[in-house]
Amino acid sequence: MPFVYLNGTPMSMYFLMGLAGFLFAFIIALAKRRAFQLRVWDILGGAVLVMIGVLLGARLLAAFGYILLNRQDAGFWTAENWNQIVRGGGVFYGGLLGSMGMVALYAKLRHMESNNLFNPFAYCVLAFQSLARIGCYFVGCCYGIELANGAHFPVQLFEAGYCAAALLVFLLVKPERRWPEMPLFPLTLITYSAGRFVLEFFRGDVERGIWWFLSTSQWIALALIALSIVWLYKSQVRKKHS
Repeated sequence: MPFVYLNGTPMSMYFLMGLAGFLFAFIIALAKRRAFQLRVWDILGGAVLVMIGVLLGARLLAAFGYILLNRQDAGFWTAENWNQIVRGGGVFYGGLLGSMGMVALYAKLRHMESNNLFNPFAYCVLAFQSLARIGCYFVGCCYGIELANGAHFPVQLFEAGYCAAALLVFLLVKPERRWPEMPLFPLTLITYSAGRFVLEFFRGDVERGIWWFLSTSQWIALALIALSIVWLYKSQVRKKHS
C-alpha cells in the first residue's frame, strides 16, 4: 500500500510513516528533557536541525550508493534519471549520520556539552525507526529474501519491532539514572547497528549493495560499533581524569 488517498489526493505512506516516526521521536525527547536538564527551546531548535540533517544525509548517501552500483549503466547520468533519484527515498544511515552532525553543530552553537544533547537523541533514533521502517514495508522497498511460498520475509517489520523493543527496554531501565555519567548515544548505536547487521542477512533487494560478502549497511554498522566503543572508552578516560 504505497499510497493512501485523502479526498482523492495520494499521500505517500513512506512519507507519512517517516513523519509519524519523527513526531514520536519528538514526543520522546520532550518527555525526557528534564532528565537531561534541557529546555523546550533546546528540543525545538535541535529538532529543526535534525530534520534538515536527516533529509540531506539520507538523500546524499542514497545518491552515493546509486553512483557506486549503477554509474556504468547507459542513461544513468541523464537529467531525467537523476530527477527520479533526487525525488526518491533515502538511506537511514545517511539520515542518522546527517542528524548526528546537526546535533553536534547545535551543541557547539549553544555552547552545550554535546553528550548532554546526544543523550535524549539516543531514545529518539529508536523511536523514529520503530515507525519509519514500517513505511518501507508499505512501499515495498528494502524487502526480505524470498521464502518457499513465494512471499518475501518481512524484514522491515522485524527491524521496526526490534527498535520498538529496544526503545521499551531503554524506557524501563532508564540508563541515565543507573549510569548518569555514561553517554547513552553510543549504546543506541551499538544496539541498532548490531541488530541491523544481523537483519541484513535476511534482505533480498539488490539495492543494498554487496562488498566482500557484506552489504553496505553492514560495513557501516561495523564502523559505527567501533566508533561507539571508542566513544565509550574516551568518556571513561575523561571520567577518571576528572
